[in-house]
Amino acid sequence: MAPPRIVLAAASLVLACNDAGPADTSASSTTGDATTTTSVGTTSTTITTTGPVTTGAPLTTGDSDGGTSTTTTGDLTTSSSTTDDTTTGGLARCPQVAAPAQLAIVADDQIHETSGLVASRSQPGVFWLHNDSGDGARFFAVDEGGARLGTFEVEDALAIDWEDMSSGPGPTAGEWLYFGDIGDNPEVRPWITVYRVPEPDAAAAGGATVTVEGVEAIELVYPDEPHNAETLMIDPQTGDLVIVAKGDPTRIFRLPGPVAAGGPYTLEEVAPIQFPAIVATGGDISPAGDFIAVRTYFQAFLWLRPPGASVADAFAGEPCTIPLALEAQGETLAVAPDASGYYTMSEGDAVPLWWYYFE
Repeated sequence: MAPPRIVLAAASLVLACNDAGPADTSASSTTGDATTTTSVGTTSTTITTTGPVTTGAPLTTGDSDGGTSTTTTGDLTTSSSTTDDTTTGGLARCPQVAAPAQLAIVADDQIHETSGLVASRSQPGVFWLHNDSGDGARFFAVDEGGARLGTFEVEDALAIDWEDMSSGPGPTAGEWLYFGDIGDNPEVRPWITVYRVPEPDAAAAGGATVTVEGVEAIELVYPDEPHNAETLMIDPQTGDLVIVAKGDPTRIFRLPGPVAAGGPYTLEEVAPIQFPAIVATGGDISPAGDFIAVRTYFQAFLWLRPPGASVADAFAGEPCTIPLALEAQGETLAVAPDASGYYTMSEGDAVPLWWYYFE
């Protein structure tokens, strides 16, 4: 399904440090369910383009002098300017971000409490998401119009409190999906678990329910005491597993990559941290690893990561403020596969999928 028509006029563009209100375009769709059981392996898609790259919303880059250009792809038109090539990494300054645009309404009776979101890096136009605690060990694929492409039940996995998901390298080639069973409101869990699976083929599900085999469990313990966390990220450069815990102060932990299945492994704390909020609810690292974004319910921040810098180095720097739409309970943030912006989505029924474009 093609994305809805979204026209971002120049007057609607805002600086990254400004607040932005929601746009008013929308689309909605639902799908039914059938049930089959299959084994899902890896999938790989190679995309070669000769013009602007388009995934979910168009990537428009200016000329080498940082001029303004306009790109129209299908029903989607944007006008923007840029001085950095974010498709290959190297975001060198705080980006300007367009006002949030409503890409779709996800209205599905099975998707009602979205707590994790990934924009697929190998399957254009596919979004992976999962519900918060109370659901089983499963996740969903939806398209750009919000229609469900499939339901994926993770074999031999538990879902105590799944809070976030991420995409990144795994033990074999291709993208792997990571699911963070890391929520712990009373802070009493003796260990937490991250599950990973090779990214399935969303289109092959045909809207049905599929059993995903070959899951790997990674058991983790904190170096001091239990923590409650809602943010899981995988560093594409090193394979490090990164968890941002909630609390005052915000604390960040990592397991150096490449990460093997098994455990329990003791996490290392990342310090120092420049984080101006205490309730981190979601985040992501760009596909090239050149920036990190973490959100709260009402604010979002972006850390630049220069070449050769570690995640710890990036978090020690001063963050940029980036906008969020007004969401009832926003707990997701996913960077676009071409790093041209990011997506967010709130918990709740029939909620928008928001798109934020880097100028």
